[in-house]
Amino acid sequence: MADDVVPDDQTPSETVGETDESDAAASDPEVAARVEPAVLADSPLVPPPMVGDSAVAGGVRPPAETDAGRVVGGTVHGISADEIDLVLDDGRPAVIHRRNFDADGTDPTTAVTIGDRLEGAVLSREDPKNRVVLSRTWAQKKQAWKTMRGIAERKDLVDGTVVGVSKRGVVVEAGGLRGFVPSSHLELTPPENLKAFVGQQFPFRVLELDLAKERLVLSRRALLMKEQRKVVHDLLTSLVVGEERTGVVSSLAEYGAFVELGGLTGLVHVSELAWGRVQRPGDVLTVGQEVTVKVLDVKVKRKRVSLSIRQLAPDPIAQIEVDSIMVGPVTRLVDFGAFVDLGGTEGLVHLSELAEHRVFTPEEVVSPGEQVRVKVLKVDKRRRRVELSIRRAVSG
Repeated sequence: MADDVVPDDQTPSETVGETDESDAAASDPEVAARVEPAVLADSPLVPPPMVGDSAVAGGVRPPAETDAGRVVGGTVHGISADEIDLVLDDGRPAVIHRRNFDADGTDPTTAVTIGDRLEGAVLSREDPKNRVVLSRTWAQKKQAWKTMRGIAERKDLVDGTVVGVSKRGVVVEAGGLRGFVPSSHLELTPPENLKAFVGQQFPFRVLELDLAKERLVLSRRALLMKEQRKVVHDLLTSLVVGEERTGVVSSLAEYGAFVELGGLTGLVHVSELAWGRVQRPGDVLTVGQEVTVKVLDVKVKRKRVSLSIRQLAPDPIAQIEVDSIMVGPVTRLVDFGAFVDLGGTEGLVHLSELAEHRVFTPEEVVSPGEQVRVKVLKVDKRRRRVELSIRRAVSG
């Protein structure tokens, strides 16, 4: 920004509220919304008011073009509640009126003392008392934009305080300027209640800086993503295969359930939900349910964690003995036989073992839900298969 450019001499007129139209163009959640900030007092880009020929009656001479907007410094030699008298470095007298001292209308007598050094942007060459009229607020604003540009170029962080809300984000005061933060860049998931952030302070990165339009768009999304990646990495490296963890079911899919483990999500495959056959994860779990899981596998680079719920319960197949007689309900029928629930695991009764006589379809002998007496013929713990017989249980 050129040093001889200063803002319009106007009082800040922006009003931040629910109906702020300045962010109405914020449509892209990944790219900062185009924000037309409200007119800021002390804008560094609009030429200051000049005292010209129309002011001849007041005895004021038009200022030199090179003076307008130039920041000059001097020493305080007089203070009142309404103005501050200075002697500039080049010896000329100057004045800073209270309205141009700061945006809050501070009483100069409470903020400066004789001998202090102050700087201001030139508004006009001389006033009726032949003093150069300066604006300290414009000089501060000009410096603030210069500083913010440096922060943006270095990709540094700037602390900002949320001071208001609008339709698509929040208004933040940062580095002496007002900026806009789209809701998609305030949190990783756009928050529903933006008002809850008012008064809070956060570090931000400059997402967009347009000096010509006095547009400043900030973001903390990249910072949050970096923090999240660190949390995930730390959690991944802390997991130990075989250990137990407590988590919450975050979502269900056809192939299993996702469990949130304090910032990291792991998958419980449908085959690891229970020892028995699970057709749908929703039959045994609900979203939001707290569960205890066993860590089966951790892939740090791929950020994948395999979990199990069933392995924390006793394996029912371990309790089944060959030649024992058991009773259970028929769970399902297939072309080659019927499956029977043995208290957490299933066993198969082949067609040839359903009855003494020849059976063509299992429906001829049993039906789903029917309690039947079976004899255990074989147990394959590695393949998790149990062979049963109804006809031998009857004959036995």
